[in-house]
Amino acid sequence: MLTSTGFNNNARSIWVKHIREKQLDILAVQTLRNWTMSATFLASTAILLSLGILSFALTTDGLNEIAHEFNHFGSQSHSILLTKALFLGADFIFSFISFVLAVRYYNHASFLVNIPQNYHLSINSESVITAINQGALCYNLGMRAYYLSIPLIFWLLGPTWMLICSIFVTFIVYKLDHGI
Repeated sequence: MLTSTGFNNNARSIWVKHIREKQLDILAVQTLRNWTMSATFLASTAILLSLGILSFALTTDGLNEIAHEFNHFGSQSHSILLTKALFLGADFIFSFISFVLAVRYYNHASFLVNIPQNYHLSINSESVITAINQGALCYNLGMRAYYLSIPLIFWLLGPTWMLICSIFVTFIVYKLDHGI
């Protein structure tokens, strides 16, 4: 449990066992609904950003103008800039897929958490914990893709900007992971 992921996986396990023991069905469904709404919002944002970036990169020369203004050391070729923009779009598509999978797992868990413990032998707290932790893993991957998009955006401006931003984002993510 050195990272927030391990800590949160443990906390979710305790939460599921408590919810199932005390039969706090409404609390469980509301919490899972909130997680689902958050993942849905971020998935919608990711797909809109990816489509916007792809549309901008494929239809205008604005990308060239921005890159030429800030990029003093890297390549200023249009094909390289287009490739960079496609990487950024692919990053947001990956984020979208991750958040959609998180929604899937959270919806699955909302059904599992309310099944009585003695009703079906194969549905126990561990299967609920697995579904919730899988959803959290997909959510975490989607957020990581969002974090990765920041250096990729600065990469459009040049390699120096990307390096500076990558160091900054790495520091921030490290603090987020080891802050608990």
